[in-house]
Amino acid sequence: MSSDGAVLVLCAAMRRRDKRRKRYSLLWSRLRRSLHEEKLRIEWQRLVRMRHYVALDCLKHPMESDWMRLWLNGTDGNLITKTSLSR
Repeated sequence: MSSDGAVLVLCAAMRRRDKRRKRYSLLWSRLRRSLHEEKLRIEWQRLVRMRHYVALDCLKHPMESDWMRLWLNGTDGNLITKTSLSR
């Protein structure tokens, strides 16, 4: 009887250990996933900032743009033709 009781105690201990391992495994996978998502978010923000700085040098000052020249010096017909509102 005592050996049967010892086997039952060992089985119960093994089950608790397996449940604990599954729980820790789940926690680790959640932690890895959240860290990966955070890393992707930070990398995306960095790329957006870089793209902004690259594009910023290519842009003209608003007062020097073609649209502003057309708005200030062009006729209404030129503006309508440029915006394709005449179609």
